[in-house]
Amino acid sequence: MAEIAVDAVVKMLLEKLLALAAEEISLFRGFKDDLKRLDKTLKKIQTFLNDASERDIEKDSSMKLWLYDLEDVAYEADNLLEEFNNEILRQKEEIESQVKRKVCCSFSFSSLGHVAFHREIGHKIKDLNTKFKNVNEDARSFGLQERLAVSANYIPPVMETNSIAVDPIFIGRDDVASQIVDVIIKSADELEVSVVPIVGMGGLGKMTLARKTFNDPRIETHFNQRIWVSVSKKIDNKGLLIKFLESLSGVFDRESSGEEAIMKQLQSKLKDARYLFVLDDYLNDEKHEWDKFKNCVKGISSSKGNFIIVTTRDQNVASILKTLDVPSLPILSDDDCWKIIKARTFRSLQVPEEFEAIGKEIACRCRGLRLAANVVGGSLRGKESDYWRSFLDSSNFNPNDDVVSKVLKVSFDRLPSSSLKKCFAYCSIFSKGKQIWRNRLIQLWMAEGFLFGSSDQDMESCGDDVYNILLQNFFLHEPEKDDYGRIKYSNMHDLVHDLSCSVAGVKPHNEENVISRVRYLAVDEEHDVKKEQTIYVRTLFLKGCNRITNMFLDCKYLHVLNLCGSDTEELTSSIDKLIHLRFLDLSFTHIKKLPDSFCKLFNFQTLRLENFDRLIELPERLKTLVGLRHLVLGVLLSLKRMPLEIGKLTCLRTLSIFIVGNEEGLKIGELRNLKNLHGEVAIRNLEEVREKAEAMGACLVEKQNLLSLKFEWSRRETREVNNNDDEVLEGLQPHQNLKRLVIRNFDGDKFPAWTMKMNFPKLVEIFLKDCRKCQEMPTLGHLPLLKILIVDGLRNVTSIGPSFKIYGI
Repeated sequence: MAEIAVDAVVKMLLEKLLALAAEEISLFRGFKDDLKRLDKTLKKIQTFLNDASERDIEKDSSMKLWLYDLEDVAYEADNLLEEFNNEILRQKEEIESQVKRKVCCSFSFSSLGHVAFHREIGHKIKDLNTKFKNVNEDARSFGLQERLAVSANYIPPVMETNSIAVDPIFIGRDDVASQIVDVIIKSADELEVSVVPIVGMGGLGKMTLARKTFNDPRIETHFNQRIWVSVSKKIDNKGLLIKFLESLSGVFDRESSGEEAIMKQLQSKLKDARYLFVLDDYLNDEKHEWDKFKNCVKGISSSKGNFIIVTTRDQNVASILKTLDVPSLPILSDDDCWKIIKARTFRSLQVPEEFEAIGKEIACRCRGLRLAANVVGGSLRGKESDYWRSFLDSSNFNPNDDVVSKVLKVSFDRLPSSSLKKCFAYCSIFSKGKQIWRNRLIQLWMAEGFLFGSSDQDMESCGDDVYNILLQNFFLHEPEKDDYGRIKYSNMHDLVHDLSCSVAGVKPHNEENVISRVRYLAVDEEHDVKKEQTIYVRTLFLKGCNRITNMFLDCKYLHVLNLCGSDTEELTSSIDKLIHLRFLDLSFTHIKKLPDSFCKLFNFQTLRLENFDRLIELPERLKTLVGLRHLVLGVLLSLKRMPLEIGKLTCLRTLSIFIVGNEEGLKIGELRNLKNLHGEVAIRNLEEVREKAEAMGACLVEKQNLLSLKFEWSRRETREVNNNDDEVLEGLQPHQNLKRLVIRNFDGDKFPAWTMKMNFPKLVEIFLKDCRKCQEMPTLGHLPLLKILIVDGLRNVTSIGPSFKIYGI
């Protein structure tokens, strides 16, 4: 099914190339005729591709080859036009530098640049035109016709529904879930470790049942620690222990990777706790490995009554590990499947008569599998009855068919845009069972060029729509919200992940003759990357590799580089050779500084430095990355100052920390032009702000998308005795959309008027820390959504009046 993704990505690339080619025509007048010819050729190829989409590509080997050839040339064109864009931005930066140095600049912009570069680009454009012409001729030889179609990258509106945030549908399993909880509670203290298996075929709802049990209030009360681990592959005892440690603490110290060291780390965290482990999708049928694991976990805690819930597709595995019998997990009835479909499509509304009969027939095709019913319901939501009939016709499966895979395939085929299909296929880069973080995934899609903004919608908003549509169609599920109602992450069912890998053309690492056109590559420390694999790579994940080299420099078309969790301590100065790079994740690494050459990556969009406390400084010329949209800095306790003139990065949407300085280019006024900031900003060193007018220069009251603000002064003992904290905080009034407010080390005598009135109807959390001189608390009783209030170190507050009374906490 990889050809499906090729079809989708080529359509998407052509749409992007058409837009870029038109833009570049006006910028590079020397290539005007060649670019116009390219534009015309692309439009013709697009019509042939529309016809190809109507054919059975999977059974036509010639058509497959044509698609792959077209994909190669399309990517080549994409790379070339990005080189154009990089050169434009480089020249702009060069002009600004020269003007700043008062160098006379008497030449026009279009004549800038090296003659050699222009000559090389000219040759490449002519070569591309020849290649596309050949592709056109091949299309005709296959009998393809020119066919018009609607825009390939249309993203339909997301249906308004709470099911995107929380899946409320738990049908046909309540009795089984209750019985499992009863078995666990009643069997407490009988054994050191008891094992409860949940066994059944893929798509039956094992994980959903385990999750329901895991989150049951009685279970939450009964166990001190509950730990969930997704396995999804054959794994040995040590591997399981590592997964539990990582799930428990978030990190794993690989320097202490011996089994004894792992056990000691687990013991230190669990000690006398009663624990519940969940092993989701356990596949290892080797009894000795399970016995080793069970003996290890027996020694982790001194408490009795510990439990392990295991979900598995293998009855033999269940027989090996069980110590307690639980009710079997039967298939759902057709009526239950219809209830799930109905709940997903119409929620609590009355189902129109013309949908009822079709829906019940479709429910029968699900053959009692919960996953199939959920996916079908997501696909049918908001569609007309004709679409339902068409879906019914396309789901006429044979008795021996793998129903879930067939249903998933039909639902994937019916995604309404090539961009949606490609975004889904890209999710194959993540390991099975891993949480898929919304913001990070959208940033990856952006870096790969899958998202297209418009005059009234930016790329991130488009990405939100795509993410929500995948949730709506159950390709992503079990979304988790933060305290402010925003989705943080979701999961992907193993069988859905299999589909994602299939349509993306992913093959096992050890398979011979792995296709040469590897675009997305995830490598762990057990595998090496062959140089011939790097030719086409655009996304490279080096997962947990402790022996990082600069091999990624061979990936000359790299858009995404993920070094998260590696032991690398230095980023090569040759990073600027990766001119296509848009996304770099250095979280959990030991890097202390980034090379200055990093600031020559003019296409760059996202830099992630989470859990990253060794960074001393950011590159001083970061302001040259004018396309930078997300600067995710995490805690960064070692960072003392910001780069100069960060206010020039007007595309910034994420700036998690801003450290105020006292020199030009570092003052709080740098925030003035960052009008697109979203999410959270922590503003530190506010003692450097001298007066209210200077504070007002940050224009926080105009930034309606900032949901969380932290105002932090340095500790009192490190500051001058005289301060003007009162008027500075007065000038930092946020927009009324604020949901979280943190004030730390404020040394004024009283909170300003805007905090006393608290005109923030969406406020969910307030944290006041070490505001030592304040004698009066803000008025909070009128805040309808306030859930969290933390007050610490307000030593001079002697009384709290009736206006403080809060009902929502």
